Amino acid sequence: MKPGVLLEKITAETVGFRRASFFGAILASTGLGVWFLARAFSREGFSALEVAQLILFAFLLHQIVTGFWLAVLGGWTQFFPAKEIRMGWTGPVLPAGAPPARTALVLPMYNEDSGPIFAMAETLWNDLQATGRGDEFDIFFLSDSNRPENWIAEEWGWFDLCRRTGGWSRIHYRKRRSPRHGKSGNLADFCRRWGAHYRYMVTLDADSIMTAGLITRLVSMMESAPRVGIIQTLPYQVFGRTLFRRIQQFSVRLYAPVFAAGANYWHLFAGNFWGHNAILRVAPFIQFCDLPELPEPSTDRRHILSHDTIEASLMRKAGYDVWLAYGEEGSYETAPPNLADHLVRERRWCRGNLQHFWFLFAPGIDFANRFHIWTGLMAYLAAPLWLAFLVCGAFDSFFKHHLSLLSSGVGGMASSTGRAYSILFFATLGLLLLPKLIGLWSARRRMNQMGGWLRTLGSVVCETLAWSAWAPSMMLYNSLFVMEELLGKQVGWAPQNRTEAQAPSLFFMLRRFWLPVAAAVLTGFLMAKYIPHQLGVLSPILIAWLATPWLAWLTAQPGAGEWARRMGLFLIPEEIESHLNREMRGYLHRVDQAVRGSISRKSEITRLVRDPALNALHISLLRVRRMVSEKTRQHLVPLREKALEKNPAGLSQAEWMDLLTDPDSCLWLHRQFWKRPTGRIHSWWREEERSAIS
Repeated sequence: MKPGVLLEKITAETVGFRRASFFGAILASTGLGVWFLARAFSREGFSALEVAQLILFAFLLHQIVTGFWLAVLGGWTQFFPAKEIRMGWTGPVLPAGAPPARTALVLPMYNEDSGPIFAMAETLWNDLQATGRGDEFDIFFLSDSNRPENWIAEEWGWFDLCRRTGGWSRIHYRKRRSPRHGKSGNLADFCRRWGAHYRYMVTLDADSIMTAGLITRLVSMMESAPRVGIIQTLPYQVFGRTLFRRIQQFSVRLYAPVFAAGANYWHLFAGNFWGHNAILRVAPFIQFCDLPELPEPSTDRRHILSHDTIEASLMRKAGYDVWLAYGEEGSYETAPPNLADHLVRERRWCRGNLQHFWFLFAPGIDFANRFHIWTGLMAYLAAPLWLAFLVCGAFDSFFKHHLSLLSSGVGGMASSTGRAYSILFFATLGLLLLPKLIGLWSARRRMNQMGGWLRTLGSVVCETLAWSAWAPSMMLYNSLFVMEELLGKQVGWAPQNRTEAQAPSLFFMLRRFWLPVAAAVLTGFLMAKYIPHQLGVLSPILIAWLATPWLAWLTAQPGAGEWARRMGLFLIPEEIESHLNREMRGYLHRVDQAVRGSISRKSEITRLVRDPALNALHISLLRVRRMVSEKTRQHLVPLREKALEKNPAGLSQAEWMDLLTDPDSCLWLHRQFWKRPTGRIHSWWREEERSAIS
């Protein structure tokens, strides 16, 4: 453990000083920037557009300086490690003969490619057994999948995992009939059924990777601090092949430790929860973290989608600490493989974060958690605010430009405002770039693990240019997401694409990113006609919009990512360090084999109907209804004939799910498939059988 002050030894004065210094620096920096812009505006009095710009600028600058001071204070704690306040755990504290701290490793699944998930679970299970503490842990796969192919693959994957590991009584699989309330509802269902049997719960996502060493350390930390309700780790991104994913994982590896240290500087024991790669104390989680319904008029919008931040707030409200274990290694995840999939995830997160507005002023919420909620809101509200700021600035420039033709005084004012904008632009640029330099400095001891100084610096320059090119389009789409949410558009929680096996085509990207191109053409035309003198100022945004589809296509190519890796760009320690290489490469090999072995939905259904072992396994895992109503029977009987003989390809996903949920139908399909002559079985089954074999 690094030297520093133990968390339990800090005083109220320390907490007060740290929070006062952090928020004082934010307020002072924001106030200085707003005062400077207001001084430039005030020469001839304030117009309505200038007042609007000042208000928008205050919100936007506040967000930028918050990130800046997080990096500065994070760098300060790393420069003076003796002043760093970390969790009060120095090693194993479990006394000899103490009862084991039973822990559930909980993994919700929703239409995921289950091959990589079970490959990760097998590696983790074997590593836990090797620690000598394997008896403390059980694994739960909690499925909400509503696609037949995913459901069947999950069942066989679970069975095969248990067969290979012998963990029949310790590795569990449950498929809910109704995926009510999504992931949080799945976790709540687990807590109601099995929570009382476990002291702790480690929550994982489908792409989560945690080492056995880290998990056992987290359990020991919880045992040593009974007032801690949640310990959140800092997951790093790995396994990136596309250029987009490699840029992301490099950025997270370089900058996240600094920002996390800065966040820990001010919130200390009032950290946040990100929903995965974390350990929770089950009893208080069940007692205090039941999510309330939102006061929305539509029942479809009352459930909280992004549950994690609210659960951390409720845990703190109950008097339990929430820690950020940012110094612990062994926590990983993957990222979306391209910009299009990244925006799909952003759309979901946008709705989830905006729902948190209801809790911003809720009674009993700790101030630190209110700021976490505010930060999550601003992560998406900043986009429409930036867009509104640019629009107000464009109109303001238009009026001042035309008034300058009539009054030299106004012309002077416009010139003064332009100089103020220029100064603020370069100041803002410094606020954005300095944290990158701090990240570089903090990683100085790991430079050999990231390709060396020269390659790391080149990677920083390239990723800065890449994110600068993507930022205008992200602003545009996040603004659209916020507007859709405010207008009440319903957004589903679709499964995330995590595969890099097939890169999207250029035509797909042109069709997906038509909006930035259209915005560039329209904005360029209007500016050239009405404010041509500002066209050069905003040309970087217009160029970025026009280039978005091509950049999105290029960075989605695994070949481009492989070229960058060979050139030594965007390297992370997990790709170079020898002691991590063995573990991570072994897992990566398993993932590759699992992805290549995945098969289509139809061939999975064919396998279920043909294979007696899989058919029996599936039926045994179904919770048999006490009695099938006559109405249900009248619905299922024609479906069976349609599935086997008439038109199986014409069955919808919901109809297949109806059949596969009924044990009698599953058994009937299996028996009739083998009893009937070939002429009475639709050719679809033979075609799918051949495709599965090939």
